[in-house]
Amino acid sequence: MIVVPILLFALAAVVIVVGGLATLKKLPGNSVFGLRVHEARKSPEAWITAHAVAGPVWLVAGASLTFGALVSLQASGFMWVIPAVTTVVGTIALSYGANLGARTAVLYDQNVSAKKNADTTGGCCSSGGGAETHDIAEAPSVDVNALRQAARQADNQ
Repeated sequence: MIVVPILLFALAAVVIVVGGLATLKKLPGNSVFGLRVHEARKSPEAWITAHAVAGPVWLVAGASLTFGALVSLQASGFMWVIPAVTTVVGTIALSYGANLGARTAVLYDQNVSAKKNADTTGGCCSSGGGAETHDIAEAPSVDVNALRQAARQADNQ
């Protein structure tokens, strides 16, 4: 059963290389490896930031797969449970890292968009002079009698 350790070692090598490059902020933008969310691909800074968050978790996934590959070299009987569990743990860690990276990319994109909107609108309107230039919207009036009548009807039901 040499096929299982070879497959696990190959997968672990890919995950460790990609995770290491991502952690070191050296993973080049590409369409094969890395996050495929739109927000991560918007700019090189978003790509680097998202992968810098996902990279360390991907290294843990690679370590888990490597441990499973090492155990599977000598596994027999119930020892095959260990490579199976480490493969599941590696898959979960890989998914979790991708989730963290994708969320980071979305937050980064929202932050950049908020900064752009703040720059174009002139910042905060409470910095003086903002109230004079804008019309203040009047609050809608509330019919208190209708509100009381509705409350009475609700209480009687």
